[in-house]
Amino acid sequence: MKERHDDKSYRILIVDDEKAIRLMLLDYLENTYTIETAETGKAALDILEKQSFDLVISDINMPGISGPQLLAEIRSRYPRTKTALITAYNIDEYIRTAKEYSITNIIPKTVPFNFSELDFIVRGLVTGEIFGITRYLLEDGTIIEKHVITSTADARRLQDHLIELFQEKFGTAGDMKLILDEIITNAIYHAPVHEDGTEKYQEFSDITLEPHEYIAIEWGYDSEKYAVSITDSQGRLTKETVLYKIERQITGEGLLDDSGRGIHMSRLFADRMIINIDPNKKTEVILINYFSNKYRGYKPLYINEL
Repeated sequence: MKERHDDKSYRILIVDDEKAIRLMLLDYLENTYTIETAETGKAALDILEKQSFDLVISDINMPGISGPQLLAEIRSRYPRTKTALITAYNIDEYIRTAKEYSITNIIPKTVPFNFSELDFIVRGLVTGEIFGITRYLLEDGTIIEKHVITSTADARRLQDHLIELFQEKFGTAGDMKLILDEIITNAIYHAPVHEDGTEKYQEFSDITLEPHEYIAIEWGYDSEKYAVSITDSQGRLTKETVLYKIERQITGEGLLDDSGRGIHMSRLFADRMIINIDPNKKTEVILINYFSNKYRGYKPLYINEL
């Protein structure tokens, strides 16, 4: 579904004190982009003084300037440069750091390394083209169905329909029933608001949405995974809110919070969760499950806001 496009006009700086990682990423990405590398944060800042980059990907733990400190400095000096972290460690242990430094993309160093995932994350960051599950599928990907939710009754029927399809086609739906319920519930009850900003609908009540509040759902699959996207047309969610809610759930501070539980549970039970936000226009949540276990494990952090 998605093709790799050679575009050397996009410049990426890779910062990692491990030579093997630098060379691995260089070898893969240089076929598509213009790549430079640095082994320390100081070396990266020296390079940035002389050259401009569209994206900097940095390891978290490095001698001298840490990855989060480096990215904060880059955003201060070069606000148009996009940033992301990459790590072999448990990303959940760095969620508080991500919130403090406003870091919204942390890529896991999986073994084997997930190059197709690197593709869609990097491409979205440098181009701003983030919406739609076609961008997250391989070249052999297929979009199966698109639906519009107009009411809570619609939502229930569609969730049952999708779970039956996943079980029929893939032999299992995993935890997708729980995940879809959480994300669709959030989109129905928390996205629509009155003019004063208060939520319009009471949670768990039967409602019919107004046309501008309809929720779009599409799903597809490729040779290694299937994906579902849920898109509302409100765009009320912010990256700061997402980080705050995830951090409270991970640390246990938000165990009694109703708000935030759906995002946390969806990230926990899906192999991948991607949140794309166009402020005050739309929010898209993409949920991905892999067919094999090789890319499961530590959960990445993927939040993109235009």
